Amino acid sequence: MIGLDRMAIFTIAFSVACAVAYAICVVVNLPLLTYHPVIGKLDILWTPEQRGPAMYWYGWMLTSSLAGLALASIATGTPERWVQCTVLFGCLAAVTYLIVSTVALFVYDQATVELPWLQSRWLSAGVSVALALAVGWLLPGRWREQLWPGWAWAVPLGTLIVLGYYLVPYFTH
Repeated sequence: MIGLDRMAIFTIAFSVACAVAYAICVVVNLPLLTYHPVIGKLDILWTPEQRGPAMYWYGWMLTSSLAGLALASIATGTPERWVQCTVLFGCLAAVTYLIVSTVALFVYDQATVELPWLQSRWLSAGVSVALALAVGWLLPGRWREQLWPGWAWAVPLGTLIVLGYYLVPYFTH
């Protein structure tokens, strides 16, 4: 065990949880606020565009900050071993999700028959969770301790990669 103090655990858990929550908010579009700059109107939750584009970024930031705050508070009171397991699981799930969804979309694009189930995000997420649990279960306990907190930066970096992957169509069209 590394034996971190509570403030260090809170800081690391907040940065990891906030990054993951932000990626989920962007992909699923879960803002707590919607701002309409043309008419200067602020709405609660998601609302469609009204006379000009709507800005969801503020809502995504608020949602992810509150989720990060809640999860970091929970992690502060949780035994460090469980937090280590959760960070390892999160890292593995993010990496396997990126790999599984990329392979599924590649197979979908190359297939000669229509396979719409390969486009399902839920299928990729389910397979990723199963793989992350299996790999995490098989890894020795000392690896979890070495991953924490030195490798906690990998989760926010992974979420940036996933966001970049999902946002490519906005920049290429």
